[in-house]
Amino acid sequence: MKIEDFRNGTPKLELADYFAGQTVAHGLFEDRFGTIRRQFTVDIQGEMDGDTLVLTEDFQYADGETDQRIWRITKTGENTYEGRAGDIIGVAQGRAMGNALNWQYDLDLPVGDSTWRVHFNDWMLLQPGGVMLNRAKVSKWGFEIGSVTLSFHKPAEADQSTAPNAAD
Repeated sequence: MKIEDFRNGTPKLELADYFAGQTVAHGLFEDRFGTIRRQFTVDIQGEMDGDTLVLTEDFQYADGETDQRIWRITKTGENTYEGRAGDIIGVAQGRAMGNALNWQYDLDLPVGDSTWRVHFNDWMLLQPGGVMLNRAKVSKWGFEIGSVTLSFHKPAEADQSTAPNAAD
């Protein structure tokens, strides 16, 4: 895919607007054989710090593990972004057009007792009604090892329960 394929996609994705305030994501990691290995929920708090979008992501995995990632995202051009976070190697590069954002970055991923350096090719597509779908291909040494699928939404005032079912 090319980001230009989405130039006329609607609704138009404005990253800082979409992630302002609270956002919730539900996701899963699927290995290259199609087996779902992890399910998780992410509570995201977004705020502007000058020209930088700060996203605090609090992960809750179905097995009870928790994690946090804090992204600092800067718009560098009309359609381009750079992002930094503690476990991201170097700088994430993003391009947006229409309703889509494509992120590319390397990440140190804990796997058992070791850490794997993996590459993410991340596509986010804003849908009508405020839902954003995210599909990321995860590779190591150029070989796909799995994918991450996420659905983002803005929680309703009454829906504050986001913990995944431990049986999932």
